[in-house]
Amino acid sequence: MSSDAVERALQRAKDILDSISEIEGFLSGLEEGAFVADRKSVLAVTHLIMIIGEAAKHLAPGIEDRCPDIPWRDVRSMRDRIVHEYGTINPRLVWRIATNDLAPLRAALLKERDFLTSC
Repeated sequence: MSSDAVERALQRAKDILDSISEIEGFLSGLEEGAFVADRKSVLAVTHLIMIIGEAAKHLAPGIEDRCPDIPWRDVRSMRDRIVHEYGTINPRLVWRIATNDLAPLRAALLKERDFLTSC
């Protein structure tokens, strides 16, 4: 992999990690009911999940093999679902993604970042 490709993949990994951190900040101290009732928080977290999905489309080749426990297809397709079906995204689904799926994704991206910096 060229150094430019490594840099691009590292930037996409950083975009995902930064988005996860921002989501954690938005959710800090919130219960599910308060989150669902707060349209600004729902929109902000939904937007960040969309960024995660888009960035995941541009990670280094082979990430599926290096991090097989992550449902990469679902991560990537969530971006498309948000963009094309924005009016039908359930805030409770956004909450579940944000509270259940991001910790394993963070661990995978930290592993990927370590791999890319060793290339």
